[in-house]
Amino acid sequence: MRKYITVAIFTALLALTSDSIAQQRKAPTLDQIRAKKFVVQSLQGKPIELNSLLGKGKPVVIDIWATWCGPCRQEIPHLVNFTNQYGKDGLIVIGLTIEDPKEDRDDVKNFVKQFKMNYQVAFAPEGLYGFFSNNAERLLIPQTFVFGPDGNAIRHIVGYNETKGKEFLFNAIEQAIGRRRGTETQR
Repeated sequence: MRKYITVAIFTALLALTSDSIAQQRKAPTLDQIRAKKFVVQSLQGKPIELNSLLGKGKPVVIDIWATWCGPCRQEIPHLVNFTNQYGKDGLIVIGLTIEDPKEDRDDVKNFVKQFKMNYQVAFAPEGLYGFFSNNAERLLIPQTFVFGPDGNAIRHIVGYNETKGKEFLFNAIEQAIGRRRGTETQR
């Protein structure tokens, strides 16, 4: 429990400076993620190729989180709302928990129900977290990546800032959807 509290405090402090940190790192593209051929585990315990969840030519949000992470708990309701608001525009939201699928499956399932998570949720393998976090020595969650329909990262947010987090997500998703709409009108 002490570990979780320490991580939650660190993550909250990190959220205060997360935007500047996130913007300094080069986020991967969806093509780079696809090339890794990651296999995640569904809530039911079945292996799923992450590539099958990513879609093609659509805006994508990938959120790396955990049930015990306070900032994750603040961010997830916004992701639920954005899924409701922008799902019709093709937005794909994927929540990848870093928790152990053997030990924490029931906790994660209960969390998904409690937070009414209306998007794909899966367990991330350790290598996937390392890939997204540039093998950081500290646990950095939540990490949220917003990609445009072209597969390029629009924004990488580390942590969650209680006052600006929703705005950061909203602006990035609007940009991702706007790029998509712009592409469709040019055809």
